[in-house]
Amino acid sequence: MVAQQDPGAAGAFTAHRAPKGTQNTARWNEILQAAGEVFHEKGYQAARIEDIAARVGILKGSLYYYIESKEDLLFALSDSAHSSGVEAIAEDPELATADAPTRLGAFIERWTVVLDANPPYATVAERDVGRLRGDRYEQVMEKRNRMHTFVRSLIEQGIAEGTFDPGIDPGVATNALFEMMNGTRHWFRPDGRLTNDDIGRWYRRFALRGLAAPDAV
Repeated sequence: MVAQQDPGAAGAFTAHRAPKGTQNTARWNEILQAAGEVFHEKGYQAARIEDIAARVGILKGSLYYYIESKEDLLFALSDSAHSSGVEAIAEDPELATADAPTRLGAFIERWTVVLDANPPYATVAERDVGRLRGDRYEQVMEKRNRMHTFVRSLIEQGIAEGTFDPGIDPGVATNALFEMMNGTRHWFRPDGRLTNDDIGRWYRRFALRGLAAPDAV
């Protein structure tokens, strides 16, 4: 999830209305998994309701007991993914008072844990979020912007402390960091040479050395 702002379009269906069939939690989760897989494989626009229903093993008409539109599914997937990202910016009181390299390094390792826990279709939350409308788009983007603001604030803190290079553009550095970390899901293999924890530690060293003030290198 890369925290960037994009213009949204107005929509009649607001983010505050829960899909009518979500009381059946197990079935709803099954539908969301199927939707995520179909969106990931075919793209949101090309995906059809009947494709999702078939993967769950129900009729297309039965799926409408749970949703009113395909957008309900995209919103649920995007909102859930961004909520897990927001959880990753939480700090305990002691860490929140630490220097910027310590705080940013800890965040990077927390973020790689989030990425590892996400299913393969989590990329849908980034790729297709702009297709959400109105309040739904705004709700997801508010969470994305909170993540962006948090990381940017750590980079700005480091510049103010003198530990990070003052020539760095905090916004560019923030987006570059998210892009690097989020790109892991495209190439990482659990059975490869490095574990997910190894990758997190490597990203931490790479980012902090790249951001370091010239006299600290």
